[in-house]
Order: sequence, then structure tokens, then C-alpha cells
Amino acid sequence: MTPHQDTSPTQLWSTLASTLALAGFEPSDFEMLEGRPEELRSVGLPDRLLTVRRRSTGHRQLYAVAPGSPWLFSAFADLTAGRFGHPHDRSLS
Repeated sequence: MTPHQDTSPTQLWSTLASTLALAGFEPSDFEMLEGRPEELRSVGLPDRLLTVRRRSTGHRQLYAVAPGSPWLFSAFADLTAGRFGHPHDRSLS
């Protein structure tokens, strides 16, 4: 990765939405917020953070998105490990 890689919010969401769909989740059930959460300002976390939250469960995870960080791999691992719960079975809807 180069330091000038596009990590705009639009590009990050597009990448995350594709990953959510690949893992069997509905992207519209998730939201992504950029920046360090207010309640964690004094903890000393990196400034370039993404908070990914599943709306239906309220579960959220933080990912550092500095160039070269494996945030997408970590998010995919969390999704497939069940950290965000299980994908909705679309056949039941």
C-alpha cells in the first residue's frame, strides 16, 4: 500500500459493503463512522479509526485504517467469527 491510497469515507464504505455482502450480511444493517469515538479520546488510540456498528444488534468494533493496516482483513475475520452475530437468513424474510 502506498501512503496516498484512497481512504476516503466513500471508498472505505464501498470496500466494507462489499466485504459485508461477501460474508453474507446485509450492508444496510451496518453503519460506519470515521474518527475516534468521543468516549475514547483520552485512551491514546490512533486518530484514523473506523467504528463499524451493526444496527440490528448494536455491536460495534473499532479498526485502525492507517496505510498498511489490515483493517479489512480484521473486519472480515470478525464477521466470519460471529462477532457481529450471524447473517440474517434471507429465505426467512
